Amino acid sequence: MNLEFGKAVEDIIDVNVVKELKQSPDIIIFGAGESGIWVARWLRSQGIFPKCFCDNYEVKWGGIKDGLPIMSFDSAMEKYPRAAICVASMWAEDILKQIGAMDGRLLLRSWDLLKSMAWETSDMVYKSGESRFIKENLCEFNALYDALEDEYSKNTLEGVLNYRLTRDKSYLDNIKSNEDVYLDKTIISSTKIDSIVRGTIVDGGAFDGDTVDMLIRRLGKMHILNICCFEAEEHNGNKIEEKLPTWSPHQIHIHKAALWNGTGDSMVFEGDGLSGGIKKATNFRNHGINTQRLDDCGYDNISLIKLDIEGAEREALKGAERIIKKCRPVLAICAYHLQDDLLCLWEILRTIGGGNYKLYLRHYMRSSGDTILYAIPTE
Repeated sequence: MNLEFGKAVEDIIDVNVVKELKQSPDIIIFGAGESGIWVARWLRSQGIFPKCFCDNYEVKWGGIKDGLPIMSFDSAMEKYPRAAICVASMWAEDILKQIGAMDGRLLLRSWDLLKSMAWETSDMVYKSGESRFIKENLCEFNALYDALEDEYSKNTLEGVLNYRLTRDKSYLDNIKSNEDVYLDKTIISSTKIDSIVRGTIVDGGAFDGDTVDMLIRRLGKMHILNICCFEAEEHNGNKIEEKLPTWSPHQIHIHKAALWNGTGDSMVFEGDGLSGGIKKATNFRNHGINTQRLDDCGYDNISLIKLDIEGAEREALKGAERIIKKCRPVLAICAYHLQDDLLCLWEILRTIGGGNYKLYLRHYMRSSGDTILYAIPTE
C-alpha cells in the first residue's frame, strides 16, 4: 500500500478556519447529533461561540443540545441571516446542496468541519492518533490488503487509511462507490440476490426502517421479503412499528433489542438517532435495553446479515457464529465505528468463516461513514 505518512496531520480540523469564522457575526451548526456537539466544543475551545444548532430532523426542533437551541434551517437563517454555517454531519454533501438551494451565496460562508472519525467524535478528541495507530498495525493492515478479493477493495482500504492520516477528502472522492450500500452489485451477484430474497434478512441497527425501505424498493417488486429488524433505541423502534402496515405484504418483524454476544444482558443507549450506541449498564438505576444473540432467535435460512450497530458489530458477529456456519449468509458489516474495526472484524470473519468467504471493502460517503466490509460465501 502507498500510505501518506508524510502528509499525516495532528489537528483534525484545520485551525486556519478559525480566523475566517471569527469574522462572522454569528455561527450556526448544521447537524444536532453527537457530531454537532463535537464541532460546538471545538469552536468554543477556539473562542468561537455558536448561536444554535439546526437540523433536518423535525423531532429535534425546539429542543436543547449542549446548551444550544435546535431549530430548522429556515428558522435559523431567518434569525441569523449573516451567520456562518458550520456543517457537522456525515451527510455534508447533501446539506451543502440544501444550503446552496436556499441561496448559492451562503456556500461562501459554509464550512464542512466534520473531519473526525466516529471514535474521535464519540470521545470528543481533536488531535489525531492515526499515524501512530496505523504504523503500529501496519503488518496487519498489509495482511488485510492481501486478503481482499478485488482491486477496488484494495484501493478502498488504501484510500480510507490515507483519509485517516491526512483528513483530505480527495482520498474519499477517489474510492467512493455510487452503488447501493449493503446490496452492491459489483460484489453481490444476481445468483446471490436470488438466494437473499428466498431467505430471511437480518437488519441489525434498523434505525427508523430506512434500510427496510431500500430493501423493498430494490428486492420486493417480485418477491415477498422476510426481514427481521433489530433496533435498540425505543423511539426508532416505535417508528418502525408505525410503518409495518405500509410494508405489507412483506413480512417485517421488529425486535426492540440490541444484537450482542449474549441474550438478556442489560445495556443502556447513549446518543441519539443515527449516532446512538449501546454499552453495558453500570447500575440498577439505568433503564436497561435487552440484548439478543442472533443464534438464540430460532431463525433458519438466514440469507443476509446487515450490521450497523455503532461499534457492537464484533459482539453481534460472535453471537451469530452458529447461524453463519450453518446458513452461510451474505454479510454486510459496518467497519468504521471503532478504531480497530477493520482489523478486528476481519479477524472474526476469518475465524468464523473458516475460509468459506471472500472479503470485499467499499466506502459510500464523502465522510468517515459507511465503510462496509462484505463477506460473500464461496460457491
